[in-house]
Amino acid sequence: MKTHILVATDGSDTANKAIDLAAELAAKFDVPLTIGHVLQFGRPSRELARMAEVEHIVESVQKTQQVDFNILSGSGGGDIFSSSRPSSDVVRMITLMGDEIVTRGVDRARAAGAGKVDTLTADDDPADGILDMAEKAGADMIVIGHRGLGRIRSLLAGSVAQKVNNNAECTVVTVR
Repeated sequence: MKTHILVATDGSDTANKAIDLAAELAAKFDVPLTIGHVLQFGRPSRELARMAEVEHIVESVQKTQQVDFNILSGSGGGDIFSSSRPSSDVVRMITLMGDEIVTRGVDRARAAGAGKVDTLTADDDPADGILDMAEKAGADMIVIGHRGLGRIRSLLAGSVAQKVNNNAECTVVTVR
């Protein structure tokens, strides 16, 4: 029997399906659930801007924080996320977006019946970050979406879900 579940989310539709399944399992077996997100440093700014706008993350975060998300458009001097040492404004924006993604995950999980729900974030390679969060949470199950926001990147670098499945020391459930 499972005693702790980690679900990884990047805010995508497939990640939301993974949250739904993980919350259902956590509720059914009355086990804690951790919503995990790997902060998306290194992602192309246009991809992050599109995701933020589509998911209304910008509107939500701007209601509570004083941050200029216009920098995400990539129109002010290249790709701000490609720098090896991002500015404090970029770090703050990515962190705020990550906070919003996990907050939405918690709300979704609780609405689906999960009782004890915690959150973790990581700043790492996506697969390594998920594996590290699972270890930190003491998870004996990881639930992850098959396809997230990085479809083109996954074709070049390999699937995050595949890497997690191949390297996890616990059960991995991949949601399609």
